[in-house]
Amino acid sequence: MHRHEFLQGLHSVLKPHTYLEIGINDGRSLALSRAASVGVDPAPKIRVPLHCDLQLVTRTSDDFFAQKQPLGHLMSGRNPLRNARRGRPLFGAYTGANQVDLAFIDGMHIFEYALRDFINAERHSGWSSVLVFDDMLPRNNAEAVRDRVDQRGPWTGDVYKVIPVLAQHRPDLIAVQIDTQPTGLLMVIGADPASTVLKDRYDAIMEEWITPDPQKVPEALLERIQAVDPSSLLGAGFWSALSRRRGRRSTLNAVRRELTSLRGF
Repeated sequence: MHRHEFLQGLHSVLKPHTYLEIGINDGRSLALSRAASVGVDPAPKIRVPLHCDLQLVTRTSDDFFAQKQPLGHLMSGRNPLRNARRGRPLFGAYTGANQVDLAFIDGMHIFEYALRDFINAERHSGWSSVLVFDDMLPRNNAEAVRDRVDQRGPWTGDVYKVIPVLAQHRPDLIAVQIDTQPTGLLMVIGADPASTVLKDRYDAIMEEWITPDPQKVPEALLERIQAVDPSSLLGAGFWSALSRRRGRRSTLNAVRRELTSLRGF
């Protein structure tokens, strides 16, 4: 399954009210959204029709998140009927439900940028939010270089390093590798907007993980040993509960159990 097919299916099963996309490129992934959306890209090259209530931000993601209220476009107002027309949570202004339901992180293909984008997006997310990284499973070491040489084929950069970093520093998160074509995805559930672990450890993480080319991608990632079949993931039973934001412990435990079954270990 191609990544855009998976993303289309994810929009269908999750039914997000709000959507954030970092790195728009030609707009094919943004075109899948029907929710209130914010798209961030300093130089977008949109070539397809878009069908959402969109704020297009032509700035870097660092500049965007440095604003006082970067995701104000996604906020619900006090009028529930107006919120309904705009596809926002009906009573978000009263319940604090103004958060990112779904985020797609596909900006700079460099590890430190991807990690910062996650840190910033998590501050505006909640436990039921779904955050997806693109290009997380390079097929060879050449695709994973930080300095792109071959301009023709796919290039993931070294963003794959987010996978072991989250596993080491944020074991509270549910992080799932997804076997999509061409270069895999990572889905993260269970965001904690109050967490400062990654921000506090950022400098130490950079010192450990930023290395000069060539990059050495772990064999387990190259072989996609832990990656989940995308069709099976979209058919999992927890999506309706997640989209309705049921009780935290019961829902997240159900997600963990079902994903463990899908992985086969």
